[in-house]
Amino acid sequence: MIRAILTLWRTTPDPRRLGWFAGCAVASVAVGFVLIPPSFAKTLIAGWGYYFILGLFSLFVFYAWRVAASRRDSWQPALRRPGVVGLALAAATVVVIWSDPFRHKILFDEYVLQGTALHMHTTKEIGTVIRAYEIAGSWVPIDTFLDKRPYFFPFLVSLVHDFTGYRLANLFIVNAALAPCFLALVYWLARTVTGRGPALLAVGLLATMPLLGQQATGAGMEMHNLTMVALVMALAVLYLRAPDDDRLSLLVLGTLLLSQSRYESVIFVAATALVIAAGWWRVRRVLLPWPAVVAPLLLVPYAWQARFVDASPMLWQLAEGQTSRFGLNYLAGNLEGAWGFFFNTTTAIANSWYLSVLGAAGLAWTLIRAWRWSRRPERGEISPPLLMLAAYGACIAANLGLLMFYYWSRLDDVMASRFALPSCLLLGLLAALLVQALEERRIPAARFAALGLGIWVLGWGVPATARHTYTNMNLVMQEVEWEHDELLRRPGPLLFITNKSTIPFVLWHVPTIINGVGRQRAEQIKYHLREGTFRDVIIAQALRPTSAQGDMGVDPEDLMPPSYRLETLAEKRFGGRWARLSRLVAIDAAPPVALAGP
Repeated sequence: MIRAILTLWRTTPDPRRLGWFAGCAVASVAVGFVLIPPSFAKTLIAGWGYYFILGLFSLFVFYAWRVAASRRDSWQPALRRPGVVGLALAAATVVVIWSDPFRHKILFDEYVLQGTALHMHTTKEIGTVIRAYEIAGSWVPIDTFLDKRPYFFPFLVSLVHDFTGYRLANLFIVNAALAPCFLALVYWLARTVTGRGPALLAVGLLATMPLLGQQATGAGMEMHNLTMVALVMALAVLYLRAPDDDRLSLLVLGTLLLSQSRYESVIFVAATALVIAAGWWRVRRVLLPWPAVVAPLLLVPYAWQARFVDASPMLWQLAEGQTSRFGLNYLAGNLEGAWGFFFNTTTAIANSWYLSVLGAAGLAWTLIRAWRWSRRPERGEISPPLLMLAAYGACIAANLGLLMFYYWSRLDDVMASRFALPSCLLLGLLAALLVQALEERRIPAARFAALGLGIWVLGWGVPATARHTYTNMNLVMQEVEWEHDELLRRPGPLLFITNKSTIPFVLWHVPTIINGVGRQRAEQIKYHLREGTFRDVIIAQALRPTSAQGDMGVDPEDLMPPSYRLETLAEKRFGGRWARLSRLVAIDAAPPVALAGP
């Protein structure tokens, strides 16, 4: 084995690139983890992160065009005559987008992403806007913070802002556009190892899962991350079929972009490294184009952001009593939640137990087949799609395993279920493999599986979709939207003092501060009211029971100083929470301070 590896190294067209690659690897470790402190890394990300991701994306588009141009004969006929497959993918897209209304699903994560995209659009810097005001007719960000989330998805949204103008709907448009791209990639991946029927079944299994529709119509980054996972898997197949410099460069750049799609997606770098080595073995020589040589350095920004987050416990969002993000003490509950999600048979969770059952059976069959293959004295060569599925499937499993030690990964939690999407992709592909294997044994498995899918859709899928789990259970979102509607009724300009987050209202171009700041800025608020900067100041407060008889009072955390005279405008109940909006009538002068005698 060692001799074979050394022989491969000797086949490198330019041996100096091996030295450059080794140097880049050493430099990336030094710069990413040793030389740059987290505080300076934060400054570098905020100031230069936009240009880094712009350059990386531009390189990806360049190599994608080169690879696509060399394969026109394979994809142009499918675009010109999509046929039955095209109609099926269009119908699946309609199902996904129809399944849930276009609204925010996860608060305040999705507003943070939109705030980051807004700041990238206006300043070409990385940051999330938390305070902004209209100055001379322009909406000017005043305060920002560096978020913990990777910024490739906000970058894409900012590009849409750049070309079409800023609007909140742009993020929803991006996610909706990703839905058909993802379904087409699922079909292509499944079709490389199965027939048309099993591949369409994989599309149907995923398209009818309510969780996918909720992400495609939301404002989160899960749909983008899922599409990037499928895209990199497809690029791996293309590379393994005919390894060359362009395909390798495209695979490397796609993987680097994937690592900037979600925190844990960097794990797929390991699968890509394995696939690259397998491609070298197939052509019996080492390929090292320059994007692959400098790839370790291009991972440094990810390392910087990870270290910044590690050094910023406030960004961890731990619950009371928790001290770490990962730990063995989370394992039991998360395993129980994972079982509850994948095999839940009620309509309370946006899962698909039918997908889980078929996928689990496909996994068992695949493992048995792999074990038998390993026992053969003469093993045949693994096809590129199966090799890809093994490499990236192992990383998806490792990703799921890592999440089981994370403090907020109970997949049966409505807000955490989205973390299971890469696993659902793998289950869909494994289900297609199982059906294809049964079809080869002259068992009409595709028809039976399609019939089962129809029964599941009518009995569980449609009722679960009709619940609109994310939107109907997200009472905080409903409260924020109600406050925004009430503010629109008031003649502007106005200042809003919120008891939640300023970000949604900043995105709506409403000047906003949190109530803690509002309590300390009496003189400034009086000045701006007197000068006409704001015509009104509206204050949000939560109400809670104050007696056994059900009397309601303002939550102590939302109380304003006694000098603030308030007039109640509206009150509304959201679940067990009451919300109140009040108008600031006046701020009384502070009483004079008595001087002590001699």
